[in-house]
Amino acid sequence: MKMRLSLAALGVLLLASTAQAGWVVHQQTPGGPSTMYLQDNKVRAGSGQGGVIYDLNNETVTMLNPSRKAYWSGKPQQLNQQMNQALDARMEQALKQAPPEQREQMRAMMQRQMGRGGQGRMGGMAPPTAKVEVKATGQSAKMAGYQAREYQVYVDGRLRQEMWIAEVPGFQREMDMAKMMKLAHAMRAGAPGPGLGWRRSEAVQKLMAQGMPMKIVEHGHGGAQTVMSVTKLEKKPLPASTFQAPAGWKKVDFSQMMR
Repeated sequence: MKMRLSLAALGVLLLASTAQAGWVVHQQTPGGPSTMYLQDNKVRAGSGQGGVIYDLNNETVTMLNPSRKAYWSGKPQQLNQQMNQALDARMEQALKQAPPEQREQMRAMMQRQMGRGGQGRMGGMAPPTAKVEVKATGQSAKMAGYQAREYQVYVDGRLRQEMWIAEVPGFQREMDMAKMMKLAHAMRAGAPGPGLGWRRSEAVQKLMAQGMPMKIVEHGHGGAQTVMSVTKLEKKPLPASTFQAPAGWKKVDFSQMMR
């Protein structure tokens, strides 16, 4: 009986430790090496004490500024509102230096550069729905210790992206890709520039749900560019402080983060 109880207790401990185990993802990007931490639907991306923290369950974003020992935290809608207010303030300050008769023309030009103009505050009317197709190439390769399969994403018949997906046990439990895309879309919804567009399509959502992206190659007008490749994966429990602003840092609004 004691042996059975001990085995049962051991099983519970093993399950608990597995559920709490996070991931450290080492990546190579065009800007250089980057590290991402994942655990319990919390994501931290960046280097050192800087970066961004995403809480996928609560749909919040925390931006870290180590040079000022300050951080901003809130909902994507709040981020978009404060970002727009800060950009407007900077634009008006710059326009004070222009001759009065040129200010309106310069204001319109600056708004276009920030992705504004047309119908609505950001970027005009929504573009027509694109036709998105995902095709498996049949190619596979080992990446960071895991077998990844290659898929190609076509938008209106044009190759836009190559994505290598690997089945990594426990990854989707620690990071819900659907929630990550939802939060990313909310952040882009009111921000300058284009939104996620075809990346939010059902076809791409299904692809992302198959596993962990190990390599992403974008195909644009300038040709193919590898925007992310995973170089190493570590599975280990991460302390709660990983997904919090450091103690003693000051919470500020977005305009202060930009200074």
